[in-house]
Amino acid sequence: MTHDLNVSVMRTSENATVDRSSKKNRVPKIVTGDAHNIKPGMRDTERFIALTEREIEYLFRIIDSSTCITQRHQFFLWAQGEVQSLLPHVMLVCIFDDGSEESISIEKFSRTEFCAAKFSDLCRAEGGIIFRLMSAWSADENQPLLLCPSKPQAIAYRQFANDLKRDALDRIAAHGMHDTSGRTSSFFAFTQFSVPLTERHAYFLELLMPHMHTALVRMLFHERHRKDGAVTGKNRKLITDRETEILRHVQSGKNNQEIAQSLNISPLTVKNHIQKILRKLDVNNRAHAVAKAMALKITL
Repeated sequence: MTHDLNVSVMRTSENATVDRSSKKNRVPKIVTGDAHNIKPGMRDTERFIALTEREIEYLFRIIDSSTCITQRHQFFLWAQGEVQSLLPHVMLVCIFDDGSEESISIEKFSRTEFCAAKFSDLCRAEGGIIFRLMSAWSADENQPLLLCPSKPQAIAYRQFANDLKRDALDRIAAHGMHDTSGRTSSFFAFTQFSVPLTERHAYFLELLMPHMHTALVRMLFHERHRKDGAVTGKNRKLITDRETEILRHVQSGKNNQEIAQSLNISPLTVKNHIQKILRKLDVNNRAHAVAKAMALKITL
């Protein structure tokens, strides 16, 4: 096994027992399953998921980089960076409920702009697709939920097909974490996947959920307990209106010359503004400035 290029991970139910004497002569059964109709019963079969060396490297990088996340822009860069290697999506919607009397946290991390009114509709407590996804996930014994048009006959897909088409959400992969009482504590919906969803993505979700949950909790904790120098609720005051305007142009992909022409100012003035923006947002380059501004909702 040490010379194999792939690593095989065997998954069995907690209550399964194996006769060691018979296992030696048994040919392992590889169950590919229906990636779009994963059922709890699959846990009672021996299911092998082979991770390639590259996937193992991706997984390690995702887990390793998650340990440093304490701020919103860091979570954004992580979700739109390392996490993309295994779960290539456009928008991630996170729900967190700590069980207290405080309202449930609903967070959006997207690489593209998404209409605020449209997003609010997605997250309506009554009838919004996000909470309906969470209910479907809970009803299916907390199994990874995959919605993909390549499997239109799947029960879950039929249930949400109209929503996916209306809101241009394409493919969705969702999973979450629950506490000891079975109450959902966090839920993550990855939308607009760039590739067809397979059982591998369901397995990636299971591997990553504890780390997604921990990173989100750590981010929210630091936001709620940040003291002096906090930016919570004052994000728009971090930079001037002119700097916000320039950031929007940078976000659209324009260079300094193009921004200068659009604003009728000199390229040197644009450069000076961008240097100030980098210092104020405490980032090193334009891409990180755009990401942090979006995460802080400065340019949204």
